[in-house]
Amino acid sequence: MNFPHPANKTASLHFLFHPLALGVMLLGAPGCQSELPEEAWEPASGTVERELRVANSLTTKALVLNAISTNPTASDLLISGGLAALFHPTTGDSYLQRQLRDVDAQSFMSYLVSCALPAGNTIAWRDPLTLTTRTWEGKAGLCPQWELGAPSSTCKNRVSACLLARNNALGRRVELSMRGEDALQPALFSLESQTRPVEYDPALGRVPSFEECATAQSGVGRDCGWKGDFIGRCIPGQTVRLGAGGRTPDQCLTGPSLGTWSGARMMLRVCEGNIGCDSGDTRYLGQSQGTCATTNAAVAFTCPASGFFNVMSAPYDSTLTGNASVAVETGTYAGTIYRLSEKAVYRLREGAYYGNIFDSKALATKVLVDENGHIVGKDQTIQGSVYKKMFSCQAPEWSNDAAYASHRVCALPGSGANCAARPVGDCINYTTPSASKCRKEDGPVVLGDGNFEECYDSENALWWEPITVFLYEACGLTPGIPSEYCTWRSTKK
Repeated sequence: MNFPHPANKTASLHFLFHPLALGVMLLGAPGCQSELPEEAWEPASGTVERELRVANSLTTKALVLNAISTNPTASDLLISGGLAALFHPTTGDSYLQRQLRDVDAQSFMSYLVSCALPAGNTIAWRDPLTLTTRTWEGKAGLCPQWELGAPSSTCKNRVSACLLARNNALGRRVELSMRGEDALQPALFSLESQTRPVEYDPALGRVPSFEECATAQSGVGRDCGWKGDFIGRCIPGQTVRLGAGGRTPDQCLTGPSLGTWSGARMMLRVCEGNIGCDSGDTRYLGQSQGTCATTNAAVAFTCPASGFFNVMSAPYDSTLTGNASVAVETGTYAGTIYRLSEKAVYRLREGAYYGNIFDSKALATKVLVDENGHIVGKDQTIQGSVYKKMFSCQAPEWSNDAAYASHRVCALPGSGANCAARPVGDCINYTTPSASKCRKEDGPVVLGDGNFEECYDSENALWWEPITVFLYEACGLTPGIPSEYCTWRSTKK
């Protein structure tokens, strides 16, 4: 296989590590605790930029055994033209439509469109199981041309890397920060200067408080009609104070008024970590609908062991609209910083993913829906990777990178079977540089994002479109495995 060298790529080697949500340290958790580098604490500036922060919940089983990408005929059809025409509800390709009787194929296509097309673009398709017209929605915008025409090789590789980055064995919806480079589109992988709370619990689904209220409700105890504000950090065990116009209850006479609000009367809720919460959740830290005999909201709480918190706001009356401008008390032992950037929240570098999932000659097995509508080939155990041209390498900060890699990319990690990629080792090896699988640790287009660039596969072929994943917490994608398998150490090997 030939891998052309794009003329716009530079040959310089960068080694600026950026510790950043398919982050890998869990502060306060046994086996996962580590000191944070100071650069991870930088406060945000400016406005929220275009994000490439996505959720990860495509199961590895759906990725490796579905009737579209694990079907040579369907795979070749998929890259032959534009998605809009291929899946048109009435005039689309009949063979592809039949393969959608496999719900894993539907899931695969949903993620493919999310990776390929930008937000706001959709692909209409007909569900052969319900006979209804549905849509897949764009998100990352890595291959916009695929909507109306066949994808280029670069496009296929970018989407492949995105799909691999967004899978995990349990299908947990975990927020990822995906990093990469495109010199022709420098903003494609730009980082958010201010990052908002995540609305989905990995195990339970969308947090109810982010849903609209079905009926008119008022008061801080309601679990609907809230929206995420931003994320902050603090020193565990210290008192944090923040508000939207009020003084905190412990400083009614002496404390400053923090923040402001406009429009309808506003309320605040504070949750631990990067995920929002309901009033009864374990992540709940405090809330306010007014303090010190006023209707101005402010909250004082103890900084949690993780060192991270997020703020939600809502109008007191769910039928009204208002705005909360939250401010935090600074210059205290809590060391509070608010409105953290994507870089500061998703600070734990996991590894890089790359290859071509759409090479029909590089499949280890086949799944299809036959002419009678029967799904053939779903219950298979394939040793190693189903996709022979998909690869992953791990960041050097992992204590046990081989074990983590197996649990990350294999549907049956204990046996190393039904894997979506071949783990090839350390992306960068500081002890033995010649063993490094990537030539760059930080590319020149988005300096300081810590991504891996120009990575080799198991046969030493070079891939130019890797995607590097950063997580919020070390064990978020692999719950239940021994902690030593998902220990991220802020120091490098």
